[in-house]
Amino acid sequence: MKKNKFAAIIIAAGFSSRMDGFKPLLKFGNETAVEKVVNTYQQAGVNEIILVLGHRAEEITPYFKHLPIKWVINENFKQGMYTSIIKGVSQLSEAVDAFFIHPVDIPLVKPQSIEGLMNFFEKTEKGIMYPCFSNKRGHPPLIHSRYQNLIIANQEDGGLKNLLEKYEVDALNLPLADQSILMDMDTRLDYEALLDYARQNTPNPNECEALLDIFQTPAKVRKHSQKVKEVALKIATQLTDMGVEIDTDSLAAAALLHDIVKTEKYHPEKGALILKKMGYEKIGNMILTHMDIEVENNDPISEREILYLADKLVQEDQFVKLSIRKAEIQEKFRYQPEALEKINKRYQDAEMIIEKIETVTGKDFWDEQNDISG
Repeated sequence: MKKNKFAAIIIAAGFSSRMDGFKPLLKFGNETAVEKVVNTYQQAGVNEIILVLGHRAEEITPYFKHLPIKWVINENFKQGMYTSIIKGVSQLSEAVDAFFIHPVDIPLVKPQSIEGLMNFFEKTEKGIMYPCFSNKRGHPPLIHSRYQNLIIANQEDGGLKNLLEKYEVDALNLPLADQSILMDMDTRLDYEALLDYARQNTPNPNECEALLDIFQTPAKVRKHSQKVKEVALKIATQLTDMGVEIDTDSLAAAALLHDIVKTEKYHPEKGALILKKMGYEKIGNMILTHMDIEVENNDPISEREILYLADKLVQEDQFVKLSIRKAEIQEKFRYQPEALEKINKRYQDAEMIIEKIETVTGKDFWDEQNDISG
């Protein structure tokens, strides 16, 4: 079966009139916005990248002199973004089957989102793919090459959005757990919000909810996970108050997502793989060990151990003392010696984690949990 060839048209030609700075060259860490967008497509495996320049083009081109991308100048950029889209689309090679249109002021779209759109395109006959977050369409759309000439010939007002709306019957939405597809930088406040987002190395709460939606995690499981998060963060606070460094953002996300595919066999392994494929290696490793873990008394307490313990302390969506849960499950499996051996090991590990916490805090663990026992 022939594999489709994809291209990306990155629009970086405008004035940045509402921003007190030149958007393409605003920095995100060590990268400019335009470099970040180009790198996203390279990481996603898009080989044909066309960069459309206009305003202050001479300041952008030096960044790409030694990269295998094509940059072109839109002499008509003052007439609006659609002229830049036409310029880019007219440069596509004949081998391209579909292309992205990506304004440079939406710089933090994840490579995994681009890959997801390409994989989605391979499985459908539809010609327009929209990335969506929380039921809102974002950027970049992925457009079949059969629309190339229509885009170039279009003379109507309303730009690309107005044109594509006429072909809604040929469009599909792809839900993604990537809030950045909706995040542009028209203003300085937008830019500052993007900088905050870029500093995160975890899915934020909205993205966690989107992931749970995408994988259709049942409401009962979500309630359990919310309570696990509450318990985990309570334990984390006790430890951070004693000077222990805990990555609470990763811990919270892992707690919300640890049972994302609870209804499937080997759900810790499958859940971990989902997060690792998204680039969240640490969270994936936490999810992987939320049912079975090896505890080393001499090692500093870890986020993995906190998640593991919190999960054992929550039955459905209620906090339960470890001794009570242990007795109930031992009774349930009393005639299954192999299962009972695993159960005993799990609760022994949980008790070891509690001992580690008490060593750090100098307090009785159970006395500290009164306010989450409801």
